[in-house]
Formats: sequence, structure tokens, C-alpha cells
Amino acid sequence: MSSLIQPGSVAQVRRSLVRNQHAFDQHCAVFQATSEQLLERLDLLAIEPKAVLDLGCRTGYQLDSLQQKYPSAEVIGCDFATLPPAKIPRSWPAWLRSQPKNPARLECDPHQLPFAAESFDLVVSNLMLPWCHSPHRVFEEAARVLKSGGAFMFVSAGPDTLKEYRAAWACIDGYLHEFGLIDMHDIGDSLMAAGFAAPVLDRDSLTVDYPDIGALQHELRALGAANVATGRRLGLMSPSVRQSLSANAEEIERFKVSLELVHGHGWKGELHPSGQNSDSEYKIPVDSLRGSWSSKIAR
Repeated sequence: MSSLIQPGSVAQVRRSLVRNQHAFDQHCAVFQATSEQLLERLDLLAIEPKAVLDLGCRTGYQLDSLQQKYPSAEVIGCDFATLPPAKIPRSWPAWLRSQPKNPARLECDPHQLPFAAESFDLVVSNLMLPWCHSPHRVFEEAARVLKSGGAFMFVSAGPDTLKEYRAAWACIDGYLHEFGLIDMHDIGDSLMAAGFAAPVLDRDSLTVDYPDIGALQHELRALGAANVATGRRLGLMSPSVRQSLSANAEEIERFKVSLELVHGHGWKGELHPSGQNSDSEYKIPVDSLRGSWSSKIAR
């Protein structure tokens, strides 16, 4: 069986996210950590966008930070599924009820965005691509909605993500247990094919440790990352399977997993002013010269 796992349909992914979206904010430490890195790297672009799209905004966890970073810009978030904004109680005083609304959030298919061409100066995406069955279409849509010279910056997951989890399952069955993990160079090729000039890509590593493998599985379900891949094991796990999985994942203390993070950005239709590389060359961002970002999150 192939090790390349494809996410399911948009409808299937949306159902999974809707079912678990109320638990997302309690289990999004990894998303928050990569979001901080993405926001820091935006400084390298040195642009002042008038319109920003957060592609894969989930519950809107980074929309406020984007609005603070670009206070004069219109910031819009979209995702497979979005939580409705909280209702302001009628008992609150009028002055508080009239405070500015949070940035708008829309439900949409990232493979077919509901925006006119050249609507945005900046598109950002944090850990959304693993849920997309055709990442190249997402890149094409990002390029379509960007103005000429606009920038696309994203974080995705590479093939070595959750390799320890995969190894634990390999002793039990031949099914697929993670999905949407694309090699960095394949991402670069897709970006250039979509119309992005000389994409800049590099890898980072992140280690997350859990009390046990069950805690990891619980978090994957809360993030909507379970049971939405084609080729997956169907049905519920029996107690014996759960016991075997735990036995194969036993460690002295906690169950640690690795995340291979792929950071990238590209410019629509033109090179960044400082770019001198050819179409086949992959540049490394300035900040990565200080050393690969390696961190640990305890859960």
C-alpha cells in the first residue's frame, strides 16, 4: 500500500472539522507555535498590504494578530468550516456592544476560493495544506486572488511528520495513519507551476511529547486530523488493537513525536527585489541562516 496518503473530499474534511471545531482552541498549541513563526517571518517581506487573506483560519486564532500587524489592512479569514462569531449578550452596555467586529471569516473550499481575481496583497496559510486533496489547486487559487507582486506565505507539514506514530502502527496493520504530507521540493515545483516566482522554502523541526499515544490520538481527533484520509482503517479500533498500539509505543516516560515543518513563500509574477536566483533554485530565508528552528512542546 502506498505511503502517500491523500485527504478525503472537501465535504468529508468539512464534516470532521465541524464535528471537532469547538475543541480546536484547547488543542492548538502546535498551530499557535507555527503561527508565531509565520508572523515573525512576515517581517522579511517588508510589505504593507491593504488586503490580507488568512487561508485556513480555523477558529480565527491568528486573525487578531494579523490585524494588529497590519492595522490599516482589511483582514479576512476562510476555512473549510468556521465557527460562527460569539453573540454579544443584550445585557451588555450599548458602548460595549458597538465595539468593532472581529475580522470576517468565511466558509469555503480552498481549492475554489469565492474571491475575485487580484483581491489581496498578501495570503497566509498556517498548517492548512495537509487537509487539501489537491495542494496545487490551492496554490493556483492563491495566485489567482493575489495582485501582481503580492506575496503568499505558508507553513505545511513534511513527510517525516509523526514518523513515530507511523512506526507504532506499522507493527499492527498496513493501513495509512496520517495524510497530506508533501515533500518540500514537490511544493516548490507546484508553486512555480502556479505562477509564483522563485519560491523560498526551508524546513524546521518541532518535537511534541505527550503522556502517551492515546493523548496524541485524542489531540488529532480534536484537530480534525483523524479518519479523513483515503486508504485509512475503517471502523472503530477494538480494545485489543488499542492495547497493541499502546504496547508498541511504550517509552520510559512520554510518547514523543516529530513534526517536519515546511515554511515557504513566493511572489506572484515577479521576483522579490533582492531575488537573483533561477527558476530551478530554492533559496533559504535570511533567518534560517541563524540555524534551523527546533523546539519542543509538552502536552
